[in-house]
Amino acid sequence: MKKNDVITEIRGFNRFYTNILGLLDQHIIDSGYSLTEARIIFEIGKTDTCTANQLCSILDIDRSYMSKIINKFEKQQLVNRTICSTDNRNIEIHMTDKGKAVLHELEKNANRQIEELILKLNNAEWEELINGIRVVKKYFSRATKSIKIRPYREDDIPYVIDRQLSLYEAERNFTTDIWKKYLTQGVLALVERFDSEKDCIFILECNGSPAGCVAITHTKDNMAQLRYFFLEPELRGLGVGTDLLNKALSFCREKKYSHVFLWTVSAQEAARILYKKAGFEITETSENESWGIPVLEEKWDLDL
Repeated sequence: MKKNDVITEIRGFNRFYTNILGLLDQHIIDSGYSLTEARIIFEIGKTDTCTANQLCSILDIDRSYMSKIINKFEKQQLVNRTICSTDNRNIEIHMTDKGKAVLHELEKNANRQIEELILKLNNAEWEELINGIRVVKKYFSRATKSIKIRPYREDDIPYVIDRQLSLYEAERNFTTDIWKKYLTQGVLALVERFDSEKDCIFILECNGSPAGCVAITHTKDNMAQLRYFFLEPELRGLGVGTDLLNKALSFCREKKYSHVFLWTVSAQEAARILYKKAGFEITETSENESWGIPVLEEKWDLDL
């Protein structure tokens, strides 16, 4: 295919998709927040703390305009600001409970509008649509994004906890205090007893910002458990999930583990496909009703 033909097709798709985005964006505008304000709320909601400079870099927004919006959010009690404990030159932005409620409402409304948009399509058409979206994401991401996998840093831990809580609530309706305590205490316990010879936490980074995670923790003898595996929605379907999983399994082989296992739920269809491709097999199931909705938990095992 000639380069000029590719350029013409992409420009045509851009005009088409801009119209679709106009329909979706109107729903956000109706919420009382501008598109830019909604993007900032979504970004702040990804982690426990961030700075205005980080938001400007991620969203490519002018600093003075960002400051104006953050001031507005603070007056509305959506965020608060504190001096960074490790560097008093930086001001950290924290989302309040009121801000989290606004974020959840925006996410719920956005999901509802997408649902209305695809109602006329059947299951086969949904699958075809998603496959097409993944192809577009894959190649545009390869052309525009810088993606790497790195060891975790201490300041990644709030992201690992808060982002999983947010994603599981939005995607799986896990809302109970039991679930939140289980996940939060599990991550903190791993960090507290972390042994670099036996454990690892890898962060997927996209354009300098955390965008996913996977962890390995030793259990007994030569056995390890794979935990806290997740990706930001915009990076799913690009193959980076496979890269992240393979990184964790390579660590297990390097440390001479003979067996690795994980627990997941049956609704995690995309992750289950990756586990199966990597050689994991389901060995145990159990019903659990303590996360917010009934789920079928699955144990997957792999001999290395």
